[in-house]
Amino acid sequence: MSIADAMPVRAALALVAALACHANAQWAPLADLPGADEVRRLGDPGGRAGRISEVRWDAPARRAWFQHAGRWKWIAFDGGAVQEGGEPPELPPAKPEYRPPRGGRAKQATEVPSPDGAWVAAHRDLNVVLEPRGPQGGSPVQATAEGAGQRWFGRADWVYGEELDQSSAMWWSPDSRRIAYYDFDESPVPQYALLAGLAGLRTRVESCGYPKPGDPNPVARLEVFDLATRARTKIDVGASADQYVYGVRWSPNGDALLWFRAPRRQDSVELMSSDPATGASRTVIAERQPTWQENAPTLRFLSDGRRFIWESESNGFSNWELWDLHSGRIARLTDDPWVAESIVHIDEDAGWVYYSARSSRTAIHSQLHRVRLDGSARERLTKDDLHHSGFRIAPDHSCFVATRQSVGVPPSTALFAMDGRVLAELAKPSPDPFAKQGVPAPELLRFPSADGAFELYGILCKPPDFDPAKRYPLVVEAYGGPLFATVSPQFEGVDPQVGHGVLIARVDNRGTPGRGKAFEGATYLRLGGPDVDDQAALVKELAKRPYVDASRVGITGHSYGGYMALMAVLRHPDTFHVAVAGAPPTDWRQYDTIYTERVMRTPAENEAGYDAASAVKLAARLKGRVLLLHGMMDDNVHPSNTFALAAAWQSKDIPFEMQLFPNDDHGIASPAYGSAKWGFLLRNLGLWDPDDR
Repeated sequence: MSIADAMPVRAALALVAALACHANAQWAPLADLPGADEVRRLGDPGGRAGRISEVRWDAPARRAWFQHAGRWKWIAFDGGAVQEGGEPPELPPAKPEYRPPRGGRAKQATEVPSPDGAWVAAHRDLNVVLEPRGPQGGSPVQATAEGAGQRWFGRADWVYGEELDQSSAMWWSPDSRRIAYYDFDESPVPQYALLAGLAGLRTRVESCGYPKPGDPNPVARLEVFDLATRARTKIDVGASADQYVYGVRWSPNGDALLWFRAPRRQDSVELMSSDPATGASRTVIAERQPTWQENAPTLRFLSDGRRFIWESESNGFSNWELWDLHSGRIARLTDDPWVAESIVHIDEDAGWVYYSARSSRTAIHSQLHRVRLDGSARERLTKDDLHHSGFRIAPDHSCFVATRQSVGVPPSTALFAMDGRVLAELAKPSPDPFAKQGVPAPELLRFPSADGAFELYGILCKPPDFDPAKRYPLVVEAYGGPLFATVSPQFEGVDPQVGHGVLIARVDNRGTPGRGKAFEGATYLRLGGPDVDDQAALVKELAKRPYVDASRVGITGHSYGGYMALMAVLRHPDTFHVAVAGAPPTDWRQYDTIYTERVMRTPAENEAGYDAASAVKLAARLKGRVLLLHGMMDDNVHPSNTFALAAAWQSKDIPFEMQLFPNDDHGIASPAYGSAKWGFLLRNLGLWDPDDR
């Protein structure tokens, strides 16, 4: 029964008008909120004077040419004064590099050209068709014909795209003679339906397979098609249907199809090698962890196409090993108690591997290291406790160029000797760029994790014309989930939203990557526990400062950050008073298998952990004020997450607020998102009274 059916029309219209006025009074466009002019004024402070844009090495003349502020300059390899004049050496023509197309987020490319450009592998009518391109012409070749219903060739599904980064499901051999592709069966997977067209005249159902924790997974198999013989070869992926087959690529020589295999629990990963002619497969490397194993380790081949550098976490930190595809491990290049991040440069002739690693006193700062390909002569090349990046190595290995910076420390670029000495400053840092904005520089925070076992790093931004004698509300911008860290060690501007007159802080809690397996695995089987406790530790640390008003603390985030906001206000109600949760997973039983089970296992294996991690189960604890924001077309974190929590609060008559976006998916693009979020925060932190407008 509608409201109009239950009361006289005039009374109904009056009620609607009253509700509309109340809603309008609680929400205003972002541009009309207090401090909006300051928010627009703030942002990027500049401060990039210390960066350079390009380096070219002139080995015969022993000069390093670099471009700074639009001009070419040079300096001798052994330092001295920076010079101008002349022209840098021309770069050799770049070798064409084959880069197959990627599909969009959680999707696979439907057309993949061959490296020689003669063919395109196309996903057509659930099958793989090879279409000729170029002057040779010819007829299309139907590689497969059995695709139908929920069995697809040359395509994977949403969860493989989103969580295993499978942006393609067809892979050409380097010589363009063979094509590998998925034989993918989604028939075991339950469907999830979204109702589209909510803002139109007619709705329509859009559904896709979406396995939730404990559900059956899709079954992935591999095949290879030989263009010359028209033969199809099934790859032996193993007997288990409940596993993940992904990370498919060819060896550089095209003699093997390489792929990763992981069990459903994802506590191990195998690098597999398959013979494309017979389909026989063997395990090249197997790694295992007591929590979860990195499922896409770095794999970088050397020029012979046999040897490769492998990222191993066997000692609890990412390190480098040298392997031969056929004969096994050659050398352990590093075995350090810190995270090796990325390979910077490999000089096979000289036998050096240069790489960045988090070996600094401040564990989020990167340093440059090198090691010989036999594992000897390991050394750290940069010394200062700053974040180093933009590395360029001289051809004779006598020097290198690097940029150094940190939170609140503008970048500068220098020429370094291999012993770490600064030979010359190439680009000096900007004078205090924040002084021009009338705002303090962001502050790098250091404080203990809630259990006291680790040092945490965060960032605090203060508002314009900051006065330490005043007291300011605090807003915590949270993410905090597995796979992503948000505290950048690079120089950045303040968060512009401090223009509203608030302090804004964020922290990378336990459970985030980049600090080793013990730190990352602290939330294993207990999401919403140690990670949320560390967010509370951030507030308690800042509350020691007289200018932080610990009675007015808000927390906000999107996706996992939305979950953190909810769990913070539910589990630490005396610390967090206001929360805005965007697209939050409110109960991990609602999310997908690959992401969730990697950390939580299945609900049958970890029922107590799922219950403790559920905002829905904890709903009755709410004391603070909460705003839920969700896109109705969210195919990632489904709207049912927000509805489940809303239903729990409504059943207990607990007040909360909610705004839904009919046309938006997981990344809510509506301008009303920011307006609703900041209007709610400012109103409930005592910085905006809508009735004063």
